[in-house]
Amino acid sequence: MNKIAERTLKQINKDRRRFLEMLSKAGVSTSVLKASSIAGAMMGARFAEAQEARKLILIYHPNGSPNGRYLNGIGIRPFQPYSSSVATLEMTISNPGGHGNLWLAAGAASYNSNDSNSSSVNMQVAKVIGNLTPFRSIQLGVQSLNEAGIDRLNGAAVTRINSPQTAFQQYFSGGAGGGSNNGGGGGGPSVYDKRRSVLDANKQGLDALLNSNVLGVEERFKLEGHLEALEILERRIAQEEQRDNQGGGGGGGGGGNACSNPQVATSKSALQEYKAQGDIAVAALACGLTNVVSIQFSETQASWIPNDGTSDAVPWSADHHQANHGNGPQHLPAILEYMNKGVAHIISKLQAANLYDKTVVLVISEMGDGQDHSAGNGPITVATGISGLRAGSRNVGQNHYAVFADVYKLLGLQSSVGGMLANYGSGGIVA
Repeated sequence: MNKIAERTLKQINKDRRRFLEMLSKAGVSTSVLKASSIAGAMMGARFAEAQEARKLILIYHPNGSPNGRYLNGIGIRPFQPYSSSVATLEMTISNPGGHGNLWLAAGAASYNSNDSNSSSVNMQVAKVIGNLTPFRSIQLGVQSLNEAGIDRLNGAAVTRINSPQTAFQQYFSGGAGGGSNNGGGGGGPSVYDKRRSVLDANKQGLDALLNSNVLGVEERFKLEGHLEALEILERRIAQEEQRDNQGGGGGGGGGGNACSNPQVATSKSALQEYKAQGDIAVAALACGLTNVVSIQFSETQASWIPNDGTSDAVPWSADHHQANHGNGPQHLPAILEYMNKGVAHIISKLQAANLYDKTVVLVISEMGDGQDHSAGNGPITVATGISGLRAGSRNVGQNHYAVFADVYKLLGLQSSVGGMLANYGSGGIVA
């Protein structure tokens, strides 16, 4: 470990000790913080001003764009309402440049754990801005299967959560959550009961803070906003439960209310799941649970089904990958549009949460053209309300890694910070 990295880690540990001392002096029970991840995040925000920290959402979309037509087709149409804050680019995706190691596309070009390049770009950022939040980073998936994906930390693959229900339970339950019940029989609490317990624990923790003498006026305002958001989620859960109870039971499995890991069926709408994961991502950022989130949409074989039976459906009944290689290339621009509707939803949610001017959204792919697996003219998108972004559509004759340097700049980071950030060059593409 070099001296800069050693000094950085010492400062992190010092900050953590000071944070615990502050809690003790304020008379805030650690049991409250364990039960309520949001309460813990509120105190972390008070100590480290984590609410003002800039934030990153890294997103992966599979299989590039058709014949480099990202900028000229309907694929970027969902970004029109946000055109002044979105840069849509065509860049060379030579890492990996085809099917394969997705973490290479995300900037993890090394297997040496002592090299900053052994972590994906989101994990590098999390090492710097994620140390005083309950979760250093959060990894979500949308029908992305269980194979290794974009997230890599110190040379090792990081798993992600494909189920929005499971993600909600894990990230908003603090220390109160237990293991999942995958066994058969026995009944047990429903998924909705467990989600209610998550809300109850958080509301109790936030109520405890609200009734203490710890918080200032601005913090109380934020806390009341968190309580309101939890109440909205609680109402949504009740509506979902009512819908499920009114509907007929599916074949086998006891009606679907047993407390087990939900399975993501290919017949479900990928976009609806995408939006649900986007809601979780923005809520986690807004509540101070983390400053870094990744969302992996599908995987390198692009096995998701665009014809999802909703108004957003693309009339192609095979999977995305087969549209590249079968008789469906004419549907590829609409498939790009479908995926980018998920990104646009996240942008709108960030704006509603007053987080867009603190957050960078980076969308990458693992190849340029999914039809011939070539590297050129791959789709890269950067969206943010942070000042300094050069928005608009353009072709950039550089490897897409070069835009990572601009992401650092927008986040207010330097590649020399503690040896934790890889050097991707000088940037200058969008920042």
